[in-house]
Amino acid sequence: MPRRITTAIASCTLSLGALASGAGVATAAPSAAVAAPPLRPAIDAHAAAVDRCSYQVVRSDDSRYAYSVRGVVAGSARELPVQKEDFVRFSDGWHKVVQIDACSGGQGPAPDTLSVVGKLQNPEYYEPSVPRTIRSDAVKPGPSSVIPKAPALTSVTRLDAATVRVTWEPAQGNPDQVLLMERKPFYSSEIDLWHPYTFQRNAPAGATSMDRKLERDPGIPPASRSHAYWMRVIKGGFVSDLRAEKPTTVEP
Repeated sequence: MPRRITTAIASCTLSLGALASGAGVATAAPSAAVAAPPLRPAIDAHAAAVDRCSYQVVRSDDSRYAYSVRGVVAGSARELPVQKEDFVRFSDGWHKVVQIDACSGGQGPAPDTLSVVGKLQNPEYYEPSVPRTIRSDAVKPGPSSVIPKAPALTSVTRLDAATVRVTWEPAQGNPDQVLLMERKPFYSSEIDLWHPYTFQRNAPAGATSMDRKLERDPGIPPASRSHAYWMRVIKGGFVSDLRAEKPTTVEP
């Protein structure tokens, strides 16, 4: 066999061998595993102590569910009674704020963790795919220092027959939002009825007063005519103590 043909055959054989070897290595190499994103809990919640026995839980809300808060102390879980709750509009939307009594009237130890459980109401009206029970992660409560303090409301002054000026002390601690809460008659056209409704008014930065109009429609029932005002602040995802709110009432 001519030398050049022998050399060509040898080169071709070497190339094919290298290719086969490379293919074998590629086939044997393990495929890279793609990490799945962590599953988010059905209920977003965080918590902090307000005082020794009261804890504030801020959670997401789905109106289809009835919620409860459970505390774990020394490995034992129990449902905790609600002291006060309200819907609050944070910068990222509405959340339910619940304050619970961790001592239940006694002087028990502080809970190690808190969690929220939601039970589907009227499950017979929902498809089987809708979860009957939803839960938050177990959360360790933050310290009471993260609960902001609302400024004191100092006066509600009548400016004229239909206007009042609400004045409060300067807010301390640089809260994210200062809120003037206003409860007054509200007309619902759907049911053709006046009824008390609470509004959340964002106060401008640095403001210490706000003028508000009184509802004086003659169709308002006497039991629904009163107006009330109080202060609330938001900071770091928590709200000032709901139990400390003392509305000042005005009759139009």
